[in-house]
Amino acid sequence: MSAAASQASITAYALGYGLSQLVWGPLSDRWGRRPTALTGLALFSLASLLLVAVSGFAPFLTMRLIQGIGAGCGTSVSRACLRDVFSDRLLTRAMSFVAMSYALALGLAPFLGGLIARVAPWRVDFLLLSLLGAATAGVLSRGLREPRRPAPTERRAGWGVGEIALGYGRLARDSRFLVPALIATFGTGLMVVYSAVSPFDFEKGLGFSPSQFGAISLSLSIPYLVGAAVLSRWVMGLGQERLLRGGLGAVLAGAALMLALGVTGRFDADSLLVPMLVVTLGAGLMVPIGLAMPMQAFPDQAGQASALTGFLQQEGSGLLVALAVGIPDTTQVPLAGALLALGVVLALLVRAYGRLAPSP
Repeated sequence: MSAAASQASITAYALGYGLSQLVWGPLSDRWGRRPTALTGLALFSLASLLLVAVSGFAPFLTMRLIQGIGAGCGTSVSRACLRDVFSDRLLTRAMSFVAMSYALALGLAPFLGGLIARVAPWRVDFLLLSLLGAATAGVLSRGLREPRRPAPTERRAGWGVGEIALGYGRLARDSRFLVPALIATFGTGLMVVYSAVSPFDFEKGLGFSPSQFGAISLSLSIPYLVGAAVLSRWVMGLGQERLLRGGLGAVLAGAALMLALGVTGRFDADSLLVPMLVVTLGAGLMVPIGLAMPMQAFPDQAGQASALTGFLQQEGSGLLVALAVGIPDTTQVPLAGALLALGVVLALLVRAYGRLAPSP
């Protein structure tokens, strides 16, 4: 398979993952979290199993798309489940544990994938994913009680594209949803822009090997974990707004430090990585709050709110990556400027968040 075909495989998965959230969310509101989660996991596991045996690129690409569609239920349904049982600061604290799990997975997955690639063919990856999906479904079928039971009138109501679109439109027009959702989107954007540009900075600009760059990048999981842990520990006492401002301060300080070092002529691993560690710490504080609060004001639309937040987060990140492709790799100033610009946008959003009416 060529490099372009390999990228098409990733694109197909990401497309199915991102768009399907817009369907899984309202489905979980209508039919309940448990059956929707089990359906998505079954679809993911079946597609992963078929990828073990499929031959030909077109069927492979189709199965990757279906695999992504099944995986999309995990994000929207799991966050909606949290909203069913937690609210306000407790919801944010619960989301901080999700953020810590995400950071751990993000660091461990490439490491484990590399170990598997040394001893087994690529099809084993999909076999393991199928088994993991089936095992997760087994755990949920026994341990997940339905946290939200839709009323009979909800189950009998029509479920059409127009009705779903109207629901999403109501969310998108409400600042209680839109402001924190955009905080999550741009907070994630800080990390994806760095991830899109830094390989060229380190490997082409500084001469690092891919394995050296991978080892350095793994360290970024640590400040994200620290930020999420601080959020979990202090959100009950300090509240979301104070922690958002603290995270914003770290983002702006880290981006400004990277820019200042670049302006003075520094362009090395330390001048790139150390400021980014500070930025990532701030993101670890801000992103979980941005993911939790869109669902806070809409308990009856928690599935849709979670799905639309996930969609904005994923597609917004993709757009930022596309824009970041043209950033030069001969100096760190353009990257620092991009991060600082995202920090300014986040500052405006945090200010708008402070003006929102407090949740009941």
